[in-house]
Amino acid sequence: MRQKVVISSKPKKWGVWSIPLLHWHVGLLSAFVLVGMVVVWSIDGSTVQSIQGESWKSRPLVKDFGNGSYSILLQVHPDFDGVYNLTSGSAQLPELRACEASDFERDVWHGRWTRHGKNDHCPIGKDGRYRCLAPDFPCKAPWCDGSLGILESNGWVYSTHCSFKMYSAKSAWNCLKNRWIFFWGDSNHVDTIRNLLNFILDLPEIHSVPRRFDMNFSNPKDPSQTVRITSIFNGHWNETQNYLGLDSLRDEGFQNLVKKYFSEDTVPDTVIMNSGLHDGVHWHTVRAFSIGVNYAASFWADVMKSVKQRGLAWPRVFYRHTIATGGYARSLAFNPNKMEVYNGLLLEKLKEAGVISGVIDNFDMTFPWHFDNRCNDGVHYGRAPSKMKWRDGQIGHQYFVDLMLAHVLLNAQCAR
Repeated sequence: MRQKVVISSKPKKWGVWSIPLLHWHVGLLSAFVLVGMVVVWSIDGSTVQSIQGESWKSRPLVKDFGNGSYSILLQVHPDFDGVYNLTSGSAQLPELRACEASDFERDVWHGRWTRHGKNDHCPIGKDGRYRCLAPDFPCKAPWCDGSLGILESNGWVYSTHCSFKMYSAKSAWNCLKNRWIFFWGDSNHVDTIRNLLNFILDLPEIHSVPRRFDMNFSNPKDPSQTVRITSIFNGHWNETQNYLGLDSLRDEGFQNLVKKYFSEDTVPDTVIMNSGLHDGVHWHTVRAFSIGVNYAASFWADVMKSVKQRGLAWPRVFYRHTIATGGYARSLAFNPNKMEVYNGLLLEKLKEAGVISGVIDNFDMTFPWHFDNRCNDGVHYGRAPSKMKWRDGQIGHQYFVDLMLAHVLLNAQCAR
């Protein structure tokens, strides 16, 4: 597999200044690679390949002209068919441990994708799935725990300041039994819920879920184990429309719909919310978005206070950072630079309002894969696999980035 990480500019004609300019480009390229946007190293004699995401202050090297055009300043084409060791023999990697509940308190993650297996002759199934490694192909400590094969990533796995458990159907049902999970966010939630049901909870017959639903699901091997999942799309108060984002809360009917689920005899155990890509389209400036942010934070604070006033346990509320849009979508209204700022604004206000219990940085998880459309259609990373030509012209769709998110969500809810 050749993995491209593209940060590029249009080719320039070389003239009398070509040699100094070439030296400048080579120097910048060397520094950039060494810092760690793409790192491949060898540990204890076994090859580990990694794509490393950086903080927003150092990424990406893009000039956006605001009119739909942009210039990308640097291009890196690492060939992962080889091994590039960029560390000295004495270099030490940070020690990783399994994620605990307190690890989800960090607002921003600085993780990486590492590779621990590879099948160069992986046939894509008729259903579009990449069953490249055996389902019981093991995770390599300390990068993850469990079976890496079930991620269907051909060896890739994500870790951050801690590493994650890969959940089997049995362990996932033991985690979720008798729980109620409430999702409030954009259409990426729809994909994640379906992938959770299909790939992890062993319910492949559920081919899709709507933007708005409230359902109970049972373990096919043990009907006594059930989980309730509620999902409310927040891109618009009308579930068939788009690009209203947080302003959907201005609609009284939509407010009442959300409040209803927190007015029952029981309330959700977990709430997973995000500011979706729709906000990137609807709000043209940070100042305008801050108005919507303040309104949303006040709304959710009131919802949670009403739960507390009724003497019920406060749900654990996780803010899931919005994805980094990929390929062609990088220069649109919901470009990664803009959405990362919007993510931070809403998270800050929600924390000030006392709403948030933890954070899941899906922006960090998706950013290393956003340079092209191999793992996304521009605005989704979890579309159902299908053996058809994807936006990049290749067959199939690598859905593992969103499937990794589903495992991270389980870790967030079940870690002690």
